[in-house]
Amino acid sequence: MRPTFEPGVLRVVQILTLAQVIGIPLLRRTVGAGQGIDVPLGQFLVVTMPIPLLLLALTWLPSLRERLGGELLPAVLVLASVNVVLEKYLTLTWLVAPALRELNGLLLLVRLWLLLHAITLLVAWQYSLRWTLLAALSLSLADGLLSWPFIPTSSPLHPLFLLLFIARTTSVTVVALGVGWLVQQQREQQQALAAANLKLTHYAFTAERLAVSQERNRLARELHDTLAHSLSALIVQLEAVEAICETNPQTAYGMVERALSLARTGLTEARRSLQALRANPLEEVGLAVAVSNLARATAARANLALDLHVPGDGGGLALEQEDCVYRVAQEALTNVERHAQATAVRVILAQDNGRLILTIADNGQGFAVSEARNGHFGLQGMRERAAVIGGALEVDSRPEGGTMVRLVLDRQEGRR
Repeated sequence: MRPTFEPGVLRVVQILTLAQVIGIPLLRRTVGAGQGIDVPLGQFLVVTMPIPLLLLALTWLPSLRERLGGELLPAVLVLASVNVVLEKYLTLTWLVAPALRELNGLLLLVRLWLLLHAITLLVAWQYSLRWTLLAALSLSLADGLLSWPFIPTSSPLHPLFLLLFIARTTSVTVVALGVGWLVQQQREQQQALAAANLKLTHYAFTAERLAVSQERNRLARELHDTLAHSLSALIVQLEAVEAICETNPQTAYGMVERALSLARTGLTEARRSLQALRANPLEEVGLAVAVSNLARATAARANLALDLHVPGDGGGLALEQEDCVYRVAQEALTNVERHAQATAVRVILAQDNGRLILTIADNGQGFAVSEARNGHFGLQGMRERAAVIGGALEVDSRPEGGTMVRLVLDRQEGRR
């Protein structure tokens, strides 16, 4: 099982254990000699090296780390704490002359100050504030109790010992709790961020499913309005042919001709719907060419005279604006082809003072806009598309007077 540590904790522990093993023979013996701890090197290493070497093995050997798993860091911290307190006690008991124990007790108390900070900060980095407080107070109290016999109350250094002990305990505890609080805040922020990311992922998934559902509904309406109607009419015609083919062959022949015409129309509509499933033309040829191709294709299918005015530089818009212009043009031209019974259509894509204006007009039968407002889903969809991007859609039509659809929007450059 792999250890589960906060990022960086294991590396810091490895560096500290390595530095301790290297520093004991190089630095501590020199410092100890200045304090009167002048003993044979072997005796000095027996007291100071066993636990640091064990810590070095635990933190640097992969096999031991994997064997201990999540128990590695607690074991290292406990061993380091025992080493700090026990080494001081053994040093004062075995290596320091009795006459120098009081002074060395104070000096070692100060020297252990930094080591206690290192241990408690590691606890604060990995564990909760409760464990941090317990570690800081336990280490300080254990070291103070073991140092007490070497600096009795009758000693003139005892008041200084108490002052240093209280100052060190306060310092170690406050700093450890402060760092622990900061780490806890960071953990809470990371958890909140992870929760927000999860919600965002869920939202994106929901939005994607909604988009797919909406596209399916659009295709269902498209097929219902085209292929289903054509097939229904074809079935009616064929049933009528079946009923009169023997009694009135001439009439049946005419009905077969009409059925073939319906079948061809249905096939054309089906192909157009399948073409709509292909990649967005805007991604392939740009807005101007896409609108031009759409107008020419519609005019060819419906046998309309086409008056086309589309500049070659119709781009420069935000992606959502280009899509809106194209979809409005597509819907308006589809309405001309299906419902207008027109003979001519005019398509203009113009620019005026930073605005883009799309105009599609026909000379067909027209309709009463006020009556169609609530029931015409195509018009409603075009208005909704325009409103989403801050544009305005105007529809001008009257019975037998043709229809004009105009989309006006301001450019939103820099959002591509």
